[in-house]
Amino acid sequence: MTFASNQLRIGIPSKGRLSELATELLLQAGLNFRRQDRSLFAKVSGFPADITFLRTDDIPTLCAEGAIDLGITGSDLVEEAGSYVQVRMKLGVGRCRLAICVPIHSSIHSPADLKGKRVATSFPNTTQKFLDQHQAPVHLVRLNGSVEIMISLGVADAIVDLVETGSTLAANNLRILTDIGSYETVLIQSPVCRDISTADRIVRRLEGVVIARDYSLLEYNIPN
Repeated sequence: MTFASNQLRIGIPSKGRLSELATELLLQAGLNFRRQDRSLFAKVSGFPADITFLRTDDIPTLCAEGAIDLGITGSDLVEEAGSYVQVRMKLGVGRCRLAICVPIHSSIHSPADLKGKRVATSFPNTTQKFLDQHQAPVHLVRLNGSVEIMISLGVADAIVDLVETGSTLAANNLRILTDIGSYETVLIQSPVCRDISTADRIVRRLEGVVIARDYSLLEYNIPN
C-alpha cells in the first residue's frame, strides 16, 4: 500500500503502550482502521485520511518535515527533538515526569552537585538544556534504553529518565533528585499540513473523546 497524495497522513507509534493508546483514541473518535499483519500503513474507513505506523521518537521530526500531517506522540519527544510543529491538543493519557535520579545514599543533593559527573539519559538535549540553566556541566552518556541500570553498571553517577509510578526507581535503589518537566501524549500538526480542514475535523473528534473521558472519570469519582 502507498499513500494517496491528497489524503491527510496521521503518524502513530508502531508498537508499545503508546501505540495502543493512540489506536484506542482514534477508534473512539470514529477513525476506523485495521492494521494488516506488519504493514506500516492503513486506510481510515470512510474518511479522507491514512495511518502510518512509525517509531515514536521519529514522529516529531517526520511531522515537522511534512512527511505526515498529524502525529500522536509524547510531548517529551517533541521537546527533545526540537522540531517545529504545532501542538494541537493534549490527549490526557501517558502522563509522566522526566527526572534526574541518583542512588538513594548518594551525596548528590542538588543539580549543582552534578558538576563534572557522568549522567546517562535517552534525552540528551532536554537534559543538557536543563543542566546548562543550573550551570552544571556534566559528561552526558547518550543511550537508547535501559538507563536505570547504568549506575549499577558503573557507567554513570546519575540518570535522567521518565518516571511514572517510581517502582522501577525503588527496584534499582534510586531516588529522584529533581524533576525536569512533566509530559503527556499530544497531537501535533505539521507546519505544511496538506489538509487543515480535515485536520480540524479530527481535532474536534478527539476533543470530544477526551472531554467524554474526563466527564466519566469525574462522575465515577463523585461520592454517592
